[in-house]
Amino acid sequence: PYQGNKARKLGFKKVQMQIGPVLSEDKIQLDLFHQPREDSHIQRLRHLNPFEKGLQLDGKNDDLARKLYLEAIQSGICAADAHCNLGILHARVGETAKAINSFTKALKEDARHLEAHYNLANMYYDASNYTLAKIHYEIALEIEGAFPEISYNLALTCISLDEIEAAIVYLQRYVRDTGIDDETRSLLILLQAKL
Repeated sequence: PYQGNKARKLGFKKVQMQIGPVLSEDKIQLDLFHQPREDSHIQRLRHLNPFEKGLQLDGKNDDLARKLYLEAIQSGICAADAHCNLGILHARVGETAKAINSFTKALKEDARHLEAHYNLANMYYDASNYTLAKIHYEIALEIEGAFPEISYNLALTCISLDEIEAAIVYLQRYVRDTGIDDETRSLLILLQAKL
């Protein structure tokens, strides 16, 4: 059977949120000429909750982001989202068990948490547990059908399980949502030749 190419699999999905009010076009125009002070980023962080602060620091200062996500969880602020993003931080440094634990805690908080299902599927895929990966990708696809990365990774998972017809269907769905690139076209040709 096909051995999953972990380099091709599309990566983790962090929970995002818009922070701050949406500015009108007039406000944006005025701000074009305003030079922010050096400490303006720090000033903005003061008014955010722990999850929002963690989100702002995620990827810049992961140790502090981790602490802020834990603070958000303890405070009950965006707990599922904080568990999910904490799981990604664990995965980045190779802490597989902690990452899986965080994603499952996110699901305990919200059983339909899209990013947690998707990221948990990625962890199982990377661990070559394609059956569990497929289940979580399928759940994520049921929750949000307009997330093309799910279809692509689900196709790779089906290839790994030697479910060629299903893989073709998921790849075609991916192409329908994103357009076709040379790599995906080649993969589809190879799969169709196997039928």
